[in-house]
Amino acid sequence: MRLLVIDNDPAFVLVLRQMLDGIGLPEPDCAATAGEALRLLGGGARFDCIILDLDLPGGAAVLCRRLRLLPEYASTPILLIAGSDRSDVLAEALAAGASDYVSRQIDPLELRARLGMAARLTDERRRSSTLAHRLRGLAAAGFGDPQPVLGVEGMVDLPTFQDRMRDGRGSQTALAFRIGNAGAIAAGASAVQYHEMLTHVAAVILDRLGPQGLVLAHAGQGEFMGLMPDPLTEKPHLLASDLGLRLADRAPVYDRMGLPRPVLQVGKPMRPGLFFRSTPERLIRRARETLRRPQLVPPVLV
Repeated sequence: MRLLVIDNDPAFVLVLRQMLDGIGLPEPDCAATAGEALRLLGGGARFDCIILDLDLPGGAAVLCRRLRLLPEYASTPILLIAGSDRSDVLAEALAAGASDYVSRQIDPLELRARLGMAARLTDERRRSSTLAHRLRGLAAAGFGDPQPVLGVEGMVDLPTFQDRMRDGRGSQTALAFRIGNAGAIAAGASAVQYHEMLTHVAAVILDRLGPQGLVLAHAGQGEFMGLMPDPLTEKPHLLASDLGLRLADRAPVYDRMGLPRPVLQVGKPMRPGLFFRSTPERLIRRARETLRRPQLVPPVLV
């Protein structure tokens, strides 16, 4: 945890440094004035917490406002050292963006507790930043789009897949496949790497089920829809195990790229009812829902 102390009293700063060392925190950076602190921050230095003298010349509230205007410090914990008895000054600084305060007559246990809270806020901010970066990665990879995965025999785009369902006279079996960790792969992969992963998975599925007449389409979010002329003759979980073994052949490639290996799930086969025809959209939706509520039972009527 990197700290910045902004205080123009050298004697107090020395005591504070000793106290921080006593509770196991690293040596802080120090600035005596607001201008010195802003030059330090403007030079690219990054801090996890700022300890600020409430009675700093020029006003702690003014500096708090300026700090909160810096994108890198919009949510960084600012701990006030309050030596003044003026509650209005303290209230103004807190309103300007300060996070917390302690008395200038610092108690080591209280300081540890306040800085511990600041550290938790910092960790939460980093987790939020990591999540934002991950979501940007998902968007860049087209994670939610039903991007076509072509170049593999038996692969079609989603509209063509739906047309084939409409033309199948209600005799097909719809089967959904899901890469359970597709989000984690997309977050760390480039768009090209993610597409190559989808192509690899599709090729493995079609190599296994293509001889049975399977037609496959990517439906987005790492999920594939399959269409077969006849019912599936094996249990979905056994099929998933066999496909997993086939996918493992390329494990070293994913390891070299620093990406998770795809984990494939197989849903429950779905067929139209005997006395009415399900729409392609409904059949696809029902088949994909089985991936979220897996039930390893024979095909059902929808």
